[in-house]
Amino acid sequence: MKTVSEFGAGVLAVALALAALLPRLDRAWACRGADQDFRLTRTISPVDGDLSLLSLRNAPPLATWASVGGCGAAGGSASGPGGGIKWVGRNVTGGLLDVQALTTDTSSHGSRFGAVSARFGASPTSRLGLGLNVPVLYKTGSVTVLGTTRDAGIAGFGDLSAEASYKLGAIGAHQIMLTGSAPTGASDAVRQGVVLPQRLQLGSGVPGFGAQYQHTQDHDWGLLILGGTASYAGWQNKVGDYRAPSATAFVHAGYLLGPWVPSAGLTVFGKPVHDRERGVDRPADRDALFVLVPSVGFEWSNQWLAVLPAANFGVSYNGFESVTLGLGVSSSLF
Repeated sequence: MKTVSEFGAGVLAVALALAALLPRLDRAWACRGADQDFRLTRTISPVDGDLSLLSLRNAPPLATWASVGGCGAAGGSASGPGGGIKWVGRNVTGGLLDVQALTTDTSSHGSRFGAVSARFGASPTSRLGLGLNVPVLYKTGSVTVLGTTRDAGIAGFGDLSAEASYKLGAIGAHQIMLTGSAPTGASDAVRQGVVLPQRLQLGSGVPGFGAQYQHTQDHDWGLLILGGTASYAGWQNKVGDYRAPSATAFVHAGYLLGPWVPSAGLTVFGKPVHDRERGVDRPADRDALFVLVPSVGFEWSNQWLAVLPAANFGVSYNGFESVTLGLGVSSSLF
């Protein structure tokens, strides 16, 4: 199995290859778009192209990405297992179907968590957004069997989740999102003759709910995104595992450099009590109640495609909690 450094080297190699190739593709796409715009302007008469006050009044409300900001700032996001990875730049939205895929690799307390999270989104109206998140997970770590420590791994689908968001304000700078998850991932899987510990299970075994508020500020230099989330999956599942309610607050800033958007962010995670495993509280040194997650990203995008290499790490009063590397790809279809 690949180590974290090997995975990081692979992500860096892909990012550098894209950095070398994408500007050439961008120029070709830009020339094609300019040619289409030129042909279009020749077919529009001054009367047809006039923007009257009445037409502006009847037009749908502006979104933040229609000004300085980017689609990703006011649109969907994807987060890795380590949290804190977020689309901050323009991203790509606005088609009949918006598709995002985020691949992450997380190392935490001797365990490894790999994920490919696919998000399918649509916007029935200019303010309403709907999304479906489908995670495919791979987890590996040590388990104790009859006093002997062994490595165990598991792969499969995690808990599916659906989301509905609504934008508020004159330019849609405020967004409220509600999410719900279904217990589709295995929560009682057995490896090496024992039921896997909670951290290695693919799902929670119970439904979950969440809410998020997000505010996007457009500046002449780029974007500033602030918000918070609250989640609840506070039922104990059939093997005695329990995930405590939790909340986060986050801030992300992205600097616009043409098609490139370097970004940095900070997520603060907290929960009131420890998770429980088999009816017993998890050890405090393995289950911090308060975690800071700094993150960095470097997005490239054009009208049809966005690419985001990113990384973050978690730190608490126990020291380093996790390191996550990720690579996201987003496209707007039809």
